[in-house]
Amino acid sequence: EKETRPISTKAAGKSAEPAANAGDLKSTATAQSDLWTEKYKPTKLKELCGHKTSAMEIMKWLSWWAEGSIPEKRAVLISGPPGIGKTTTAHLVAKLSGFDVLELNASETRSKSTLKDMLGATISNRSMLEFDRRALKKLRDQQESEEDKDVISSATVSGTKRLAIIMDEVDGMSGGDRGGSTELIQLIKRTHVPIICICNDRMSPKVRSLANHCEDMRFRRPTEQQMRARLNTIAFREGLKIEPNAISQLVKSTHNDIRQIINLMSSYALNKGSMSYMESKAFSNLNRKEVAMGPFDVISKYLSGSENASTSFSDKLDLYYSDFSIMPLFVQENYIDNVPNDASNSAEELECLSRAADLIAEADVVENKLRGSQQWGLMPLHAALSCVGPSFHVRGRHQGMYRFPGWLGQNSKGNKLSRFLKDVQSHMRLRVSADKTEIRKSYIPAMVPELINPLANQGVDGVPDVIAMMDHYYLSKDHWDAMLELHLDGERMLKRIPTAVKSAFTREYKKSSHPVAFNAAAAASSAKAVQAASSASLKPDTEDYVDDDEGGDEAVLEG
Repeated sequence: EKETRPISTKAAGKSAEPAANAGDLKSTATAQSDLWTEKYKPTKLKELCGHKTSAMEIMKWLSWWAEGSIPEKRAVLISGPPGIGKTTTAHLVAKLSGFDVLELNASETRSKSTLKDMLGATISNRSMLEFDRRALKKLRDQQESEEDKDVISSATVSGTKRLAIIMDEVDGMSGGDRGGSTELIQLIKRTHVPIICICNDRMSPKVRSLANHCEDMRFRRPTEQQMRARLNTIAFREGLKIEPNAISQLVKSTHNDIRQIINLMSSYALNKGSMSYMESKAFSNLNRKEVAMGPFDVISKYLSGSENASTSFSDKLDLYYSDFSIMPLFVQENYIDNVPNDASNSAEELECLSRAADLIAEADVVENKLRGSQQWGLMPLHAALSCVGPSFHVRGRHQGMYRFPGWLGQNSKGNKLSRFLKDVQSHMRLRVSADKTEIRKSYIPAMVPELINPLANQGVDGVPDVIAMMDHYYLSKDHWDAMLELHLDGERMLKRIPTAVKSAFTREYKKSSHPVAFNAAAAASSAKAVQAASSASLKPDTEDYVDDDEGGDEAVLEG
């Protein structure tokens, strides 16, 4: 027995050692298999890449709920492009503020009935964990040891751990989620728990109505400077050596999508331990992220000094093709509000604007040729003259917000006024011999005061005189409104007429009969009658007509 004890102890030690090693290998394999995006998910505000100001505003909003009061807006709407950390930020601020999270995303059915069943009672309830004193004590200890002084100790103030609802991808409610957006708005109106809604497309029709009931938080793509420190930290912990300009290439190819950058780094680290600039360029080109850019994103790349300098000429031409009809108008509308980087004084600034204006004028000549004779091969030249060239001269700091092209609205208004003028001239031509230009220049400036002054000076007594003048020229009440809009001072003159007089004028005109220059319905019916008569007058020519049946009978008789 004495001899066997050491042997058994030694054997047990040998058997225990592989078991311990197996446990270490298993934990190591689990750690290595974790996604980097989950492994390095932010746990503190200082680990966020951008959005810190917005995160603090959301935490301040959550503190109202934690203290037991309900804010004016009972929900928050977080919007921004995918991959920038919207959902991560929402979970982080809810956790730091002492809330349990109930999340509903696009993978679940979110129809009207489903939301009512799932959230109808939840919005009036409290979390079961708020009665867990051990969890509350742990939360207080975490907040007391928190190095980030911006963290709000909401759970400590309230003494409870409450529930928060996160509705992810609210703009992705499809046809299967019928009535979900409307029901969500109704739930927000009566909720007693905070609701955080997240969307990618802020301008979606489904989101616009929802945004009226939420605090609007718009997240932007984090800049390279904001992401660089975090990415270097992750690469260092994983043993991946990466050059500084390689990070710049990854940021550029993914359009500042930090989630995709981390995934690319984790994939690259499976085979290699270092990444140079050329390797990052080749690897990112294979995994390039294609993003549908709107005109406001494109104009920012054109006119921003830093983004314009970092974009190649071919990429600038590609930006033009994102919407070649409207991008030249965006440049024309916004280039004058830029402060060029190349200008050190006002004279040089005007010189840069002059060069840009000259290129825009040349682009207009090219566009007339391009659209007039359908020479679409001129589009690269038009892109260079209308967008790339002007933006190069005025690239720098933009003053204010980018504006939508005003030419589109003015062009639509001009077409509408042209139709009004044509209609007025067609009715007045029985009394006057003038074209549209003469009507606009001579008759409208003289007639509009005569149509306004009796109503403004005499009130209701001036209505018969105005109607008599309109009947003389075969004008209707719609023509009266159109002539006021065609007059340069018509809006101010219309304000002189009291509302009661306008109503009396409309009633008097509608109940009386008026001469008609021509009847459109009668003209249409007469045209149909003429067409029918002409069709009836056409008879087939039967002079050389041969009846085959008769010829066949005669041939049989002769036979």
